[in-house]
Amino acid sequence: MKNYIYILILLFLVSCKTYDVINYDVLRPALYSVPPEIKSVVLVDNSLLFNPDDAHWAVVNNDPIKLDTVEVDTFSTVVISALKKELMRRLFFDTVFVDTIKYKSDSNRMLQTLDQQQINSICSKFNADAVLSIAGVDYGTRIKAEDMGAEYFTIMEIKGTVYWRLYNGFTSELLYTKVQRDTLFWDGIGSDVNQSVSMFPAIKSATIELGDYLGASFADALVPYWEPVERRIYISGGAHFVNAAEWLGKDNRYEAEKLWGFIYEHGSDREKGRAANNIALSMEARGKLKEAMEWAYKSYQSYQTVGLLGEVEERRNAEKLYTDMVQRYREQKKLNEQIGGEL
Repeated sequence: MKNYIYILILLFLVSCKTYDVINYDVLRPALYSVPPEIKSVVLVDNSLLFNPDDAHWAVVNNDPIKLDTVEVDTFSTVVISALKKELMRRLFFDTVFVDTIKYKSDSNRMLQTLDQQQINSICSKFNADAVLSIAGVDYGTRIKAEDMGAEYFTIMEIKGTVYWRLYNGFTSELLYTKVQRDTLFWDGIGSDVNQSVSMFPAIKSATIELGDYLGASFADALVPYWEPVERRIYISGGAHFVNAAEWLGKDNRYEAEKLWGFIYEHGSDREKGRAANNIALSMEARGKLKEAMEWAYKSYQSYQTVGLLGEVEERRNAEKLYTDMVQRYREQKKLNEQIGGEL
């Protein structure tokens, strides 16, 4: 008897479940569209050695304390190494080379440039189509500790900047420049300052970790990348939603779309919003981003008529979905140019 009651309760809970959350990756375009004739690239560390004499500070209860100089002379090397590894993993360029020679100019400027002769020499040496150079780097540490009464709360942040320059090996033209900035954070709690920072990495180790992160993440500037997204698909709200979910479970989204379309034509505003949401996701899965955007807007529009008593969370989900579908649709042309696809 107890087992029977448990099964009834379980069935009731499942039947009350409004939606399922699905997670998958979508392809986003790179920030810059590399010309299609560029098939190979040489990575060059052409930065001057950064002097971190005034780069590391701590603030304890609002009192600034200058920390010892920690120089990471391999910072730019770590960045280059991480970028090469990530570019090779993504298989966007045919070949990725690393030139260990520093081609500094005669100037004492912080940001170094490559002249036409240097670019031609590098590309000729590796038989490559382009040069991607680090023109300069900097990094620094900030540690802030505050006495909260019974304990100290401390945050450590490592900030870094990399100045990138991409040159066309055929024309020596400067194609793209990017100032890349990012920060890694750690936090800790303890009875005193020392205990609150006891789990923090050493400044040198943290700086190397930041360099590795900067190098790997810069690949997104040149190469399309996969980004995880979370979508909500509605599975209850009437028999048609349940039946549609069953068709979807059988990998027959076309039959599911028919049922969602019927709900959209004959249902309440909230049911319309849920059905349009599901059709938008189905269209996205089929690569029909224009239709996905249009159905996402219909979902968003339906929730606007529900009024203040409508489901706030569902309204926000509809708005978020529409915004992302618009972004994906707008990005599609740029993405097709980068991967050689067609609209």
